[in-house]
Amino acid sequence: MKSQRDGESGSKGNDDGSGSAEGGDNLLSRRKLLAAFGAAGAANAADSVLSVRIGAALGDGNRPHTDSVSEAVYGKGRPGHKPPKEAEYVRAAAVADLRAESSPVEDGVYYVTDPGMEGPFHYDAADGLTPDNTGTVLVSSSGARFKRLYDGNLHVKWFGAKGDGATDDTLAIRAALAAARGKTLLLPPGVFKLTDTITIPRNTFVRGSGNSSWYAFGQRRNELPNSILDMECGTVLAFYGNGSQTYASNRAEFQSFTCAVRFESDADGTQLSDLKLLSHFRIRDEAGAITTPLTDEHAMFDVGLWIDNADHVKLNRVSVVGYWQKAGLYLDASGRLAETGEYGAIEYATVTDCLFQGKIGMAVLGGDEGNPPDETGYTPPAGDALTEGQFGLSHLLVSGCFFSGTDHHSNGFVSGWQSRLQPDSVPIMIDGFIGSGTPYRINNPRFVNCSIQTRESASIKLNRVIRPTFVNCRAESGPIRASSYTAMPRLIACEFPYNRTDPAYREIESCQGAYIVPPMRRLGHIHLQDYQFQIELRNNGGVIEHRLTRPFALQAGARSEHVEALFRLAILEGGWGYTQWAPTPTPTSGANDDFSRGLYLGEKAFQAKYNLYTCAAIDNNADYQEVEVAIAESRASNSELWARPAAYSAQAVPYRMAGYSAALKIELRSGAGPAPSLPAILPSETGGSASLVIRVKGKFYEQSYL
Repeated sequence: MKSQRDGESGSKGNDDGSGSAEGGDNLLSRRKLLAAFGAAGAANAADSVLSVRIGAALGDGNRPHTDSVSEAVYGKGRPGHKPPKEAEYVRAAAVADLRAESSPVEDGVYYVTDPGMEGPFHYDAADGLTPDNTGTVLVSSSGARFKRLYDGNLHVKWFGAKGDGATDDTLAIRAALAAARGKTLLLPPGVFKLTDTITIPRNTFVRGSGNSSWYAFGQRRNELPNSILDMECGTVLAFYGNGSQTYASNRAEFQSFTCAVRFESDADGTQLSDLKLLSHFRIRDEAGAITTPLTDEHAMFDVGLWIDNADHVKLNRVSVVGYWQKAGLYLDASGRLAETGEYGAIEYATVTDCLFQGKIGMAVLGGDEGNPPDETGYTPPAGDALTEGQFGLSHLLVSGCFFSGTDHHSNGFVSGWQSRLQPDSVPIMIDGFIGSGTPYRINNPRFVNCSIQTRESASIKLNRVIRPTFVNCRAESGPIRASSYTAMPRLIACEFPYNRTDPAYREIESCQGAYIVPPMRRLGHIHLQDYQFQIELRNNGGVIEHRLTRPFALQAGARSEHVEALFRLAILEGGWGYTQWAPTPTPTSGANDDFSRGLYLGEKAFQAKYNLYTCAAIDNNADYQEVEVAIAESRASNSELWARPAAYSAQAVPYRMAGYSAALKIELRSGAGPAPSLPAILPSETGGSASLVIRVKGKFYEQSYL
């Protein structure tokens, strides 16, 4: 190529710096190319590209680069490349133009102008094998290889990714990741639609442009159109459908599963940051209404992010949200690499400021006996294999993260998914079992300043793990469920609810070597306490009224002084008073009686039937076997009047009490049958005294903080 230096005259140069050269009329000088860009920003970018990158690429010793791209690839002093002052002409071209180029110029620079794919390329006459990947290598119809000149970081849009939420970017992102092995791949803001698994290579950094908050069903849910994408910003990898390939790990629950994003097996040093992985689902149905568990549409991937036995990995500001049918994040410390069967481990993994949601929000799991590699059991490693961190997991640090199960639709679990998500959903599961005699292959995972949200039976499940440590962590509901194989757990400045649900699990305080400082302040902790109260009834001119009197009214034998206050608040909410008479709800024969002004004690409900039902306990699984109900005083005309307690299940209670399934019922009886109507048997008096006094004694579960 013949060139014309800026500022010099020559037989083939013009005053404006333009010129002609062999190879086509679209060859431009640097000056003319910058003038063609027009905008100052484009000029600055082009000047940087043409002055620095071209100089570095072609080996300009005056540039502040120790080795040029050409030197790094081909070696210093490679013949055939001329110094930069001999190669200052560039050709503006589209990708399609380069792929159609039949007479490339070796010492020229081709500047691609396609939106999002801009950048300089040079023709490498010595390469006849490298395949076209759209981003860094373009192959013409004549077999010429054009290679991008860049400083090290790759951009996903070079490879044709659109990020518009509509175009399938799966193949483009796969090509970008393959080219970025050992480098950094940058993803701009946008929603990148994917329909199959993408794999991140070993020692590769993938950087997004921000991670939006996860408020899919927040205050704006009634304003949103039918797509979750309308409230997304930053970088979102939105997965649709299901993966075409299934994977298997050395774990029974994770055999034949599909995966959205996976780290290459043994992908040591890999990093992922500032983006969101979304298992796509709709907010509104076809009619425009907010979806329900029955009308929801969603992707069917099993795992959001799978890390297969890799050391020194980092996740920073990453959200993995949506309906991941097995786990949002799966840290696979099962001891065998899924692809090769070699021994592996997870050591020194760091997870910071992330959010994980799924059937299991974050699964940290070892392997199982009998699963790969053979049917007779897991063969422990020996010799050099032991150097892989004893194959398992250690030195995991998780900080500032949020974990959730598959809660959805603003106030409840997706019941339609419950049968498909067995066993029950849990935000965090840690189980380090690997083979006979080696139950503790997960050592000292640490969680700091984390929050956990779920409506399931447990916030965390621990099994076969040693020294799990939680510092300043809190669960809104759901206790820690720890098996007897959990050793030396540490809870420091944490708040977790009390566990009394599953006999297979124990209180974490009971685990071997448990260290809890300060002693657990249990949310919903219970004490079985004595109580007794008294209900007075009268017939005030044909209206049955009731009140709770001070003598014997709420004399609790509980250690806590808050017991009576707890009753008092509940009674006042229910419309009852200590000293004021109030009308008593009277049932009808219909099923829609309004008992909203009944007596509430704690979190239970009152319902009137057979003249008077009430309850006096505050636990969802209360034991009423010791309840005593007796008529203390009576001026009723019926001498056979008596009262008895009875369990009443699935009551139609008002307001927020509807979720409770057991309540104490006080039933008025006469002989062997129901009592007559109270207006018929109690003397009608205007403002008279009590004509019937019912006394209740028993035990209840007091909820309190310690």
